[in-house]
Amino acid sequence: MKQLQSLRKRCTLQLFIALYLKLLASLISRIIIMINKLIVFLLIIMSSAYAQETKDISKWKVSVSKNSVKPGDEIEVVFSADINKDWKLYSSDFKGDIGPLPTEFKFTGTEHYKLLGDITAVSPLKTVDPIWDVAYTYFLEKAEFRQKIKIVKKDALVKGTIKGLLCNNKDGICVPFQETFQVN
Repeated sequence: MKQLQSLRKRCTLQLFIALYLKLLASLISRIIIMINKLIVFLLIIMSSAYAQETKDISKWKVSVSKNSVKPGDEIEVVFSADINKDWKLYSSDFKGDIGPLPTEFKFTGTEHYKLLGDITAVSPLKTVDPIWDVAYTYFLEKAEFRQKIKIVKKDALVKGTIKGLLCNNKDGICVPFQETFQVN
C-alpha cells in the first residue's frame, strides 16, 4: 500500500511538472510573439518617421538658361540642389558598377527637344571610397548639374526624373530618392 501511495505521489508530481512546463512553454511562446509584434510595430513607426524626414534632406530647383526660346535654339537645363548639413549627394559623372550609386537624370517627352551630350556635374568633389576602393564624385551643401538641349518644337516642355543617393556623413545612413521635374 505504501508503494502505491508513493507511486501515486510521484505520478502526481511528474504530471504537475509536465503541466507546469507546458504552461510555461505556452507563456514563453506568447511573450515571444508579442515581442516580435512590438518590434515590427516600432520598425514601421521609426521607418515612416525617418521617411518623412528624408523629404527635407535635399531641395531641388530646375531652371533654364534662357526664358525666351524658339525652335533651333540651344539652351541648358540647370538642376540645383540644396543639401542639408552632414549629408552628401553622389554626382552623376562616375561609374556605379560597384560602391556608391551615381545620380541619374531620365528625360521624357523628348519629341519637343533633343539632348546634346551627357549631363554635366558642375565642380563636384572627388574621393576614393575606402571600402570599395573606387573613385567617386559627390556634393556637399549645394549641387549643380547641367544638360544642354536643342529646342525642336515651340513651347517645349522638358520633364523627367532624378534618381540618386543621399548619405549621411556622420552615421553612414544612405537614403535613395527620386524627384520629378518639369520646366518650359
